[in-house]
Amino acid sequence: MFRNAPALLLVFTFLFLQCSKEESAPEAKRTVVATVDNIEISETSFQRTYLPVLLYGDKFDSEENRSDMINFLIGQKILAQKGRESNLDTSSHIMRMRTLIENRALSRQLYRTWVKDQLEFPTEEDLRTGFKRGQKGLFVRHLFAKTEEDIREYSRRLASGEESFYTLAQEVFADTMLSKNGGALGWMTFGDLDETLEDTVYSLSAGQISQPVRSQYGWHILSVDDSQEEVFVTEEDYQKNRDLIYNKILERRENLLGKQVLNDFMVDFKIEFNREIARQVWPKVIAHLNPGGAQSGPALELAGLTTSLDNLRQETLLTVDGESWSVAEILKRLPDLDRSLLYGNLYVAASNIIRDEMIAREARDLGLQNHPDVLEEVQDSQDQIIADTYVGLIADTLEFTEDHHRNYYQTHKLNKYHAPDSLKIEIFYFSDSTVARKALYKLRDANISTDIGDKTFWITAGGETNPLFTLGRSIAIGTLAGPVRYNKQWTLVKLIERKRFPLPFDSIKNKLEEDMERERFASTRSILLDEFRPKHKISIDYKLLNR
Repeated sequence: MFRNAPALLLVFTFLFLQCSKEESAPEAKRTVVATVDNIEISETSFQRTYLPVLLYGDKFDSEENRSDMINFLIGQKILAQKGRESNLDTSSHIMRMRTLIENRALSRQLYRTWVKDQLEFPTEEDLRTGFKRGQKGLFVRHLFAKTEEDIREYSRRLASGEESFYTLAQEVFADTMLSKNGGALGWMTFGDLDETLEDTVYSLSAGQISQPVRSQYGWHILSVDDSQEEVFVTEEDYQKNRDLIYNKILERRENLLGKQVLNDFMVDFKIEFNREIARQVWPKVIAHLNPGGAQSGPALELAGLTTSLDNLRQETLLTVDGESWSVAEILKRLPDLDRSLLYGNLYVAASNIIRDEMIAREARDLGLQNHPDVLEEVQDSQDQIIADTYVGLIADTLEFTEDHHRNYYQTHKLNKYHAPDSLKIEIFYFSDSTVARKALYKLRDANISTDIGDKTFWITAGGETNPLFTLGRSIAIGTLAGPVRYNKQWTLVKLIERKRFPLPFDSIKNKLEEDMERERFASTRSILLDEFRPKHKISIDYKLLNR
């Protein structure tokens, strides 16, 4: 039976981040934040692209970044339209990618149906309990067993006094770090443990040992050695942290429910490998990924691999509830897998392919391929591929002219071709670094006037103020950081304003030409949009976009 729940959960990892509460039922009216001619870009489409940039990139949410993203999506629609005029949407590559795109969209929608729509949202009591726990740290030890019989035996030996918690942990955890430290998990606080385990440890006093308790991982006995609690907390503290607590509780419940429903779905599928064929296939896949024994190989190129396995292509590699899957059927899906899976083993990689297929089939059986969210996501993803393909074809042939260079300069002069920034900062002096660190959190949260002796002034790179400049340049306007040593005192720095002055075009022309060549795809995209965008009727609802 297929019971690899952690591997199975990979398909939903990104879904946790992309399925927001605003993504609603089919009958809900979609909020349109921009249009290109008669093509609409919904708030859902915008969020689907924007959220991963914030979560995985180096940007933070701002009106400027929202504007950049909506204009990027507008450009994507324009370029996709040009690609369709060139019949790129009928290419074999696009057609193959459409199936992958649709499967991913179906998985996301199934996740909403199975998990997001079933979540129990935190109550006010849950939030206040979480906040209270967050003010209290517990030093926790634990024992673990896979079966209830084993954990009951551990509990009996502890209760009888035969062994101490520490010595029993040495037996339970064998040669691991938990054996050496007596099962110590260390200092725990709100959100660090499975919700069931957290409820257990916060019901214990220092020195107490719990009864056996079951979590998603197995069976546990927990012990609290010590506790530390912050007593000076206020209602204002709670209100400031309320949203963070809400998200932490919801995310934890979402992860648990996601694992449960996915395991319940997949556990009934019987997957059987033809191990003789697998032993012949996998060495050739590894050799193809890592030519010459390199640590990491190039992108998986299917043609060369299938040629080396031509005599095995029609052999059955595995069966799923009696349904045969050939080597060829698995191979053609390998390039779509997460790269890390390909460096494991064929059994895990192939099992993930089967998992994705079974989930997509289930979603289609439920009719989710016609859900507005699925149709929209498929369209958006297909537009991205067509647009990128079109730009890539043009990029191979385009010659950059003087006008192209000047337009590129105008676009990037303030973010790429500028003199060192001039920063207006406010500084707060402290004689002791510990006092400065404590003050940092208060100053971040409070609107206070400048104390006597503090300064507000402009600085640039170099000179004695360079430590302040280096710190100030790394933070957003209106934020505070530090402490840093300046004028023999510990100093906190608040960035008030930033000014950038572009370097003259002639002084950086050579570097600019090199940059355009190095970023040929991005340069070509920008040039094409400069030409095409004025020919389209574009509307952006910034009020909706920034609400």
